[in-house]
Amino acid sequence: MKKNEMFGWIAYAAMLALVLGIGFGVIQPMIQGANDADQIMNPILLLVLAVIASLILNAFLIEAGHLLGAAIGKYGVHSVNVLFFNFQKKEGKGVSFSFRSYDGLTGETVLYPKDVEKSKPQAVVYMPLVLFFVEVLALVVWIVLCEVGRNSGNTGLVWWEIFAIAALTVGGMLYLYDIFPAPLDSKNDGYLLTVLTNETNRVAYNRLLLGNYQMLVGEKAEEMDVYDNVTDFTYGVNDIILYRRLAEGKLVDAAEIAEKAVRSQETLSGRLVHEASCQRVSLLLLAGEQEKASLAYKEMSIEDKKHASLLGSAPAVRAHLLISGLIDGSYQETVRALDESDRAIRKSPEGKRALEENLIVDGLKMIHEAHPDWDLSAYNLGDEETPAAGQAEVPAKEGEKPSGEGEGPKE
Repeated sequence: MKKNEMFGWIAYAAMLALVLGIGFGVIQPMIQGANDADQIMNPILLLVLAVIASLILNAFLIEAGHLLGAAIGKYGVHSVNVLFFNFQKKEGKGVSFSFRSYDGLTGETVLYPKDVEKSKPQAVVYMPLVLFFVEVLALVVWIVLCEVGRNSGNTGLVWWEIFAIAALTVGGMLYLYDIFPAPLDSKNDGYLLTVLTNETNRVAYNRLLLGNYQMLVGEKAEEMDVYDNVTDFTYGVNDIILYRRLAEGKLVDAAEIAEKAVRSQETLSGRLVHEASCQRVSLLLLAGEQEKASLAYKEMSIEDKKHASLLGSAPAVRAHLLISGLIDGSYQETVRALDESDRAIRKSPEGKRALEENLIVDGLKMIHEAHPDWDLSAYNLGDEETPAAGQAEVPAKEGEKPSGEGEGPKE
């Protein structure tokens, strides 16, 4: 087991221990000792409502803390996502709303530094904790008042006390994940603190945020150095450069950047290694580097191939499409990947979508040339005209609207 994966299991184990400890040690005895005559609703329903309410409240508090921290640390805000409710700032058009995925446990706030050298992200991490402390104080007061009321004879208040304890437990579980000092499956603030302990990392982090923002809004980004030793932190920097190389048409150079991540398995979480493996083999196939691509395919682990076959991201779809069409010769799997391509591209960050669309279309053309007997007429082969960068169409089935037409967020 890799170190990063071990940290993930430790975090989940700590969260589970917290829930089980409070659930069986505090809440269950209170329910058993409660007076059924004073029961306001079914205890299970009460706990479910407490969990939902706490989840929603703390999701908003965490992102509100990020916004407050951004203002203190001198960062601009591009978008805020809370439980898939995404609010994005549009230049000259106010704020738009859409439903989108995010990288985080309950949400994500996309920031950019107003000054790479001077912007300080520490407040972005600390302010959610400050708001959680306020929440804890409020719930503790709630619990104490319920206790006082019960001692005065109002036994029905035990159910509101149980509600508050359950809500506090869920909040504690979420913040335990958020402040855990190691990289986890989703982006968390605790890991960020571990890499911002010196000035060099802070500036590098600001450059990463700025590069991501410039990619999102289509601005020309300044050049950055590629990291040879790839961690969950430096992977983001390398990924920005990788997509710049793709925009320049330098597929082999982009594949070499992905290979650095593949070779960093001891310092990089498994999910990112799998994603990098998909990037490397698909880009080499698109570049026509058959020998290198075959070697990269042989080096893919079972987990890498499973990651590709799950079609959870645009690079995974692209890898499964090209492997199925150019290496394995599987028509069924090729079509399965094509059917998922539009969804995967829509899930990609805005600055990557046009590139991913172009790559899928190019891959489909190569497969069509390799297997002219395969019936791929239901998909757009891009033969009519080659779309300009940023205007490529997803290989949509005939009769369906291509990506971006009648779908996605409305401005």
